[in-house]
Amino acid sequence: MKSVLYVVSDIHLGGEPGEEASPGFQICPQRNQVALADFIRKLPISSENSDVHLVLAGDIVDFLAEKEFAAFTAIPDKALTKLKHIVRHSEPVWKALTDFVDNGNALTLMLGNHDIEMSLPDSRRFLMDLIGKGRVSFIYDNEAFTLGPVLIEHGNRYDGWNAVAHGALRRARSRLSRGLDVENFPVMPGSRLVVDVMNPLKRDYSFIDLLKPENAGSLPILASLGAGGIRDVWKAYKAYRQQAAVDFDEEFEPQEETYIAEIPSTETDLYKMAQSIAAGGEAEEISLMDLSGWRGEIGDTIRKLRRKGLHRVFSSEATAKLHQQTFKIGQEDATYLNPARAAAERGFKLIVYGHTHLTKRVNLDKATYFNTGTWADLMRVPPGVWRKEKDLATATLNSFVDDLEADNVGHRRRFVPTYARIVLDDGQIVQDETNVYFANNHDPVSDEGLESRLI
Repeated sequence: MKSVLYVVSDIHLGGEPGEEASPGFQICPQRNQVALADFIRKLPISSENSDVHLVLAGDIVDFLAEKEFAAFTAIPDKALTKLKHIVRHSEPVWKALTDFVDNGNALTLMLGNHDIEMSLPDSRRFLMDLIGKGRVSFIYDNEAFTLGPVLIEHGNRYDGWNAVAHGALRRARSRLSRGLDVENFPVMPGSRLVVDVMNPLKRDYSFIDLLKPENAGSLPILASLGAGGIRDVWKAYKAYRQQAAVDFDEEFEPQEETYIAEIPSTETDLYKMAQSIAAGGEAEEISLMDLSGWRGEIGDTIRKLRRKGLHRVFSSEATAKLHQQTFKIGQEDATYLNPARAAAERGFKLIVYGHTHLTKRVNLDKATYFNTGTWADLMRVPPGVWRKEKDLATATLNSFVDDLEADNVGHRRRFVPTYARIVLDDGQIVQDETNVYFANNHDPVSDEGLESRLI
């Protein structure tokens, strides 16, 4: 019998919708949800000759986007309330999943790093009751999904910002199942950054969790806008660098040094540049004051100095390379290629991650690496910023930053829903592909196609 696997990750259902059908805090708004429900409904049905299996490989929902914001919601009633709120605002997806299972297909849910509260006892029961009886499995204890030579996981366990302490999460579930409180859960630094820094910034700058490359890529722009929290981001980043120098312990797997990628100097340089921009470029007397919400009151002198500093950053060769390579299908960070190659050495032929929101396909000689991308919205810096004609490049960057400063980004959000499809026959991979789903079409992912959808 053939097995047909469909892998989707990083849906990020959650967040309060805005007024007049605007996305608000949602990075997977109603439009995306309807498309995902349509995709699920149109998947084939299992038969005597073919078994159809949908894997949702982590960050299915986003607890970090739900009020009251918390890096980890340890109180069961509050976690369940957030999950019910998410489901209420994304009903088409859950109805499609229920129908998919009712048709006799297999569904596997996996944890990411934004949805770990789904694994708590009350939330887990609610979720399983919601989807209904059938071939449903929920992987929530740091296991990967494997089928023959295929390995699927979210990928966050190799990211120092977002590696979940599954031992502590297991103890939390154990205590909650006995009516005990959860104390001192070691929250991921990435989750703290989202809740303490990114969410407050998102109220004024909704691009903050959409723009790729994230972290160092978006920080210079935030600095040029005078956004509050730059110092907080920088402190968190330096703390992360200190933490990353030490291998993960048994709570944070993995411990093997080869899995933990070296932090590129480019990223550190961008953080330093951001500090300089926020201070007005060369104007050291301008402090890193909190100007969030003061868009109309930033003095022209400061604005011009910051824009000048931003132009300098984006015209640098290192920054240009970072942004231009981010969306290249065949290029992936060592953070994920190192463990993927290790999995290939253990005999896996296809290694599939999510987490980064960037779809990838990389030949590893002995195997192939996929990243399934995302069904959340994306944004990128317009390629015109790097045109050879300096005046045109400057005008493009100014127009882009003007829109970000005014939070006028609706026309710049892009929906590029990607997934993996894998066919096995007698335990051997006979077909594997990464596709974009749009308007009932399943188009193979390519650099050219991705570029056209992101412009």
